Amino acid sequence: MPLIGAIAGDILGSRYEFANFCGRAEDLVIFPPDAFPTDDTVLTCAVAKALLDARSSDGTIDHERFQHVIAPALRKVAGDHGSAGYGARFMRWMLSENAPSPMSFGNGAAMRISPCAWAARTPGEAQELARIATLPTHGHPEGLMGAAATVWAIDAFRAHQPEEDIRSEWGKRFSALGPLPELSRLTPPIRTDLSCRGTVPLALQIALQSRSYEETIRRAVALGGDCDTIAAIAGSIAEGRSPVPQMIREKALRLLPDDLRRIVLDFAEAFPLRHLR
Repeated sequence: MPLIGAIAGDILGSRYEFANFCGRAEDLVIFPPDAFPTDDTVLTCAVAKALLDARSSDGTIDHERFQHVIAPALRKVAGDHGSAGYGARFMRWMLSENAPSPMSFGNGAAMRISPCAWAARTPGEAQELARIATLPTHGHPEGLMGAAATVWAIDAFRAHQPEEDIRSEWGKRFSALGPLPELSRLTPPIRTDLSCRGTVPLALQIALQSRSYEETIRRAVALGGDCDTIAAIAGSIAEGRSPVPQMIREKALRLLPDDLRRIVLDFAEAFPLRHLR
């Protein structure tokens, strides 16, 4: 089910965003009793809602319409869930309809972008939808690149591209975000880094080195730092290749507020999960 990859990762990490897990990844409970969807989930659903609103009768996305509805959708859905934990710059933008783009390079650009990969008909269209979805709040080149890299990684996983090809392509297209880090050199808990540069390469590396969706989000959360967002991005990538287990999918859906659950279900019906060949 599209979107659940990001949402379940976010919910698993929510409990540990400000209090690191500091244990073995395999010992994480899915989900802790006090787990909850954060701003990562809310804004993922906001992008999905805008794509649904921009969908034409033939199932394609009207790009001009999407450009028109994306900012209002972000403000409306986020405003309906005002305590989800947004950053200060996003809050200022959300509360003022005339506010310019914050020009952020933060990882919020990447954590909410997965719907664009699933709604697009081609990888090229996914890139354009990601650009449109990102510009209202993350106009900085690294913000735009973080969103583009995440959508590209989802499509690469959907196409079952070999790991060495993905690593090579990363170096050619997204080296400005830095190299893919060596996980063996990281000592949990890692420091919190809210930038795309500090999050997207790490999330991709975790997805590449994990054997399943569940292992991906467990490893992401166990590393610490901004773990809900790392897990949301890594989970959205991993879902491209590895199905989200039914137990995780059902639990995540139950934890969503009714309006967000409705968006997820409507999006899944409009844009079924499919692999690229």
